[in-house]
Amino acid sequence: MKWSALILPVLNGVAWGGLSRLGWVVVEGVFAQHVAGYPNAGQISFYIVIPLVMVSVAMVPAVLLSQTRWAFWGNVWSAFTLVLLLPYLFFYTGGI
Repeated sequence: MKWSALILPVLNGVAWGGLSRLGWVVVEGVFAQHVAGYPNAGQISFYIVIPLVMVSVAMVPAVLLSQTRWAFWGNVWSAFTLVLLLPYLFFYTGGI
């Protein structure tokens, strides 16, 4: 196994995992303010669930493929899921 094949999955884990942690902190802060109706289910799924799903979608196939002779496709998959971070961040921050 080449350790260089794990660079992109680690970047995915840091990026998507960091977003899920940030989402958890934000939702927890809104919950602590006791605002009626917030955080709602849509906010929880957008700020916490989607990044956690993307961590598993990004890392599991890439790490499993890095153990085989198809490590190149694991890197392609990791690069693709890392590119998906950009449109997600566009809506995460409210756009322009």
